[in-house]
Amino acid sequence: MILTVEVKIDGEFQKIEHAKGLVDEVAISFDEKGLELLLEKISSLKGKKDHLHLMTPSWAGDELTEEGQEGEKYTLVNHLRIVNLEG
Repeated sequence: MILTVEVKIDGEFQKIEHAKGLVDEVAISFDEKGLELLLEKISSLKGKKDHLHLMTPSWAGDELTEEGQEGEKYTLVNHLRIVNLEG
């Protein structure tokens, strides 16, 4: 399964902790199983004012994969928080 979240920062590869205000793009990459998981997780929020967390194994999760898909100008995100503001 592939499901990654990566950011492109101000046209250059930098660590995310130094990127305040410099993120140019967010890329979500997936294969068929990754898409199924993402849709399942988002659907679980339907009708609920709630949130969920998707994380890589190094952050004690198993939803996001740790192999980047977008190339060297992108850096991997280890934690994605998805929030439904209305329930």
